[in-house]
Amino acid sequence: MIVIFVHGWSVRDTGTYGGLPRYLASQTGPDGKPFTVSNVYLGRYISFDDTVTLDDISRAFEQAIRDELAKKLKSGERLACITHSTGGPVIRNWIDLYYRKSLDDCPLSHLVMLAPANHGSALAQLGKSKLSRMKLFVEGAEPGERVLDWLELGSGAAWTLNETWLDYDCVGNGLFPFVLVGQTIDRSFYDVLNSYTDEMGSDGVVRVAAANLNYSLLELVQDEAGDLKLKRVWRSRPTAFGILPQLSHSGDDLGIIRSVSADGLRPAKVAKERGIPRDHPTAQWVVQCLRVTTTANYAKVASDLAQLTEQTQQAERVEQHKTLFWTREYPNDPCAQVIVRLRDDRGQMLSDYDLYLTAGPAYSEGELPQGFFVDRQRNHRDPGTLTYYLNWEVMDRDLRLPKLEARFGFRIEARPKESPDALAFYRTLNFKSDLDALERALRPNETLMVDIELKRMVDAAVFRISNDLTPGKISGTPLGKTVT
Repeated sequence: MIVIFVHGWSVRDTGTYGGLPRYLASQTGPDGKPFTVSNVYLGRYISFDDTVTLDDISRAFEQAIRDELAKKLKSGERLACITHSTGGPVIRNWIDLYYRKSLDDCPLSHLVMLAPANHGSALAQLGKSKLSRMKLFVEGAEPGERVLDWLELGSGAAWTLNETWLDYDCVGNGLFPFVLVGQTIDRSFYDVLNSYTDEMGSDGVVRVAAANLNYSLLELVQDEAGDLKLKRVWRSRPTAFGILPQLSHSGDDLGIIRSVSADGLRPAKVAKERGIPRDHPTAQWVVQCLRVTTTANYAKVASDLAQLTEQTQQAERVEQHKTLFWTREYPNDPCAQVIVRLRDDRGQMLSDYDLYLTAGPAYSEGELPQGFFVDRQRNHRDPGTLTYYLNWEVMDRDLRLPKLEARFGFRIEARPKESPDALAFYRTLNFKSDLDALERALRPNETLMVDIELKRMVDAAVFRISNDLTPGKISGTPLGKTVT
């Protein structure tokens, strides 16, 4: 097996991989034979140039394989990729570009993604100037603007890849994907000016829900009666997913990849300070993932990772951080992410609208549980896309109170709005659902994509014809009849 490490965004030094490559070279692979140093490759790609896109990087990866590994691949060897952060989407996009219609021809047998930004990162919207000043990203590099466009929550490119990925049967075609992520905040990287570095349910850069490749897509359309109705529900095929204990996105102490020593251990001082074992969970689980060879093996590892996730979230429900004078507590509840895309039946993305979340018997804003709402972002380049981040624990608990009757929904007011003078407009729409139905699509630690299609209403007065040849003014008064 050939193993290729693929780093994340804005990296200029392969030291970012820590000691994991050397540790891996000392282990045995899926065939029981040791991994050899000659078969472990460190990827080096450019993400810090503003002209380079994520798609460009994926295409260059294909060329690198042809240039360096063609002979080995012809002999029947398979590839395994271990990615960090943006590296996950890079390789998934490469798969989509070259093997979308023939997954069984893909030379990749294992894709182990560490803290991947599969559904983006809340930090990307800050822009390269702010990110380059943050301690998390100070590598002497200039962040790449076009890669950040892909990483921004709700980007069109990320939506397209994730929508396409819903049709993929990776495991059935001999490609075993894994997602491993942490949810610990490394306080040494905390930026007081940016709350995203201290966000619950994240590793300081990527949300657990944004990393997870278990997700759903709902399509809602406006029917003839003017209501939003469910057209289709897509659910991704199960992907092995695990939250590893006491790991953050970056850094020598807690970083999910950088803190691994060549012996597969955590830093001694970190283990002592936190009272945790020195055996590094990333090192342990990467090897387990790479040893999977059958669908039964895969299902077993996926089940074990699910148990680990439950244990980790239970143990890390409240983080205690000791300061000089007191111990501060930080809640770390499981969260869910919802990406909403608004467009009309003419294919236009909406840009001027309000979306209100509602709850309770009357589906009103005032009944929403206190503390359930964590964050909302509108994508800069695709303003018709909103990303909501919700505290699942609060939502699931409080919406089940008798007075709320476990009801949840939203209201959309798009402009131009319906009025007596409007010639073209959108009607106010409401979506109503009970929590049990919603939970089949929206789950903790996951992303829900919601694609909403509104009807653009046009009054018949916009175009009239007449055989009266007498000159006269053209009236702008609506007739109250819409075109079909």
